[in-house]
Amino acid sequence: MNVIQRPRTREFCATMQDYIIDTDSTITFAVEYGGKKILEEEYVPDAQDQVRVRRLGRFCELALWGVWCTGELQWQLSAAGTFSFYIDGTKDSESLVMYSRLQTRKSADAPGVLTEVSQKVTRPGVPEYASGFSHAGGYILSGITPEGTEKDTVVQVEKQGEAPFTADVSYNRACTLLEASALQSYKIHFNGGALEFLVDQSKYADLRVFRFKNVYDMPEALCCTGGLSVAGSSEDTTGYLWGVERKFALKVTDEYTAVSGPVYLRQEYKLWHNLLNAREAAILCGDDWLPIVVSKQKLEHDFRRSAMATVEFSFRLADPAQNGMIE
Repeated sequence: MNVIQRPRTREFCATMQDYIIDTDSTITFAVEYGGKKILEEEYVPDAQDQVRVRRLGRFCELALWGVWCTGELQWQLSAAGTFSFYIDGTKDSESLVMYSRLQTRKSADAPGVLTEVSQKVTRPGVPEYASGFSHAGGYILSGITPEGTEKDTVVQVEKQGEAPFTADVSYNRACTLLEASALQSYKIHFNGGALEFLVDQSKYADLRVFRFKNVYDMPEALCCTGGLSVAGSSEDTTGYLWGVERKFALKVTDEYTAVSGPVYLRQEYKLWHNLLNAREAAILCGDDWLPIVVSKQKLEHDFRRSAMATVEFSFRLADPAQNGMIE
């Protein structure tokens, strides 16, 4: 028996290499994660005397997930983990596997910021998140003030194993960490890459903030400046009570429509695509995040022309009991 190909030491789920084993007899293949054996199967070699364990990353994906950031820092201990692979009861290799729903060009050895963009626009008062692996004992924050002064600092993070973390990198927090009254832009540096935030200081009558889990299952946020409308709807049954028709089993199914407003960066369309196709998304209402389900979308993006288009989408609240909480 000879192993021709095996997963690398660090892998993303969607780009994980298959196992290719050269053998002329039936073998057992097992996967262990978190001290438990989560897969054990027998494989019979094909006509070329090979066993191929395909799409192993998709199986590992089922054991991984990201969580929302609830403070200044959130360790994503369940978004990456070490999987051990056994052949005929003997450990052959192990890999640190990171969650990803879609294929990525990122290097698993130094993935940088776990997002699909390198720049995005932010606004004062809007929550922002950045996720990645520790760099220089935490992450580096640098910024430029409106006067052109450059500032930087290292935000120390106590390491908790080989796992990524999510940091609150909102504009207000960046100003506090850099001891600046205002910033023109600021950048977050993780191991292997950085994410730059360009600050939009324009005044808007209304801002609608959405958060979602991207293709790496890491929290991100987007802001709509183009307004929000609602189309009232309900599902119910009627019946007569004392000769008067009444509604029973009332279920409100209002549908909201949001417009992104101007999109300043072409790469931000990737973020809107992530939001519209996210498994989990929510809208900020006061201090609460209300989970939503995107029902319709209108995302048009011309890859060749310079024209920029707004993004429009409709959603309903995932919990019908929360209808009416959006003001």
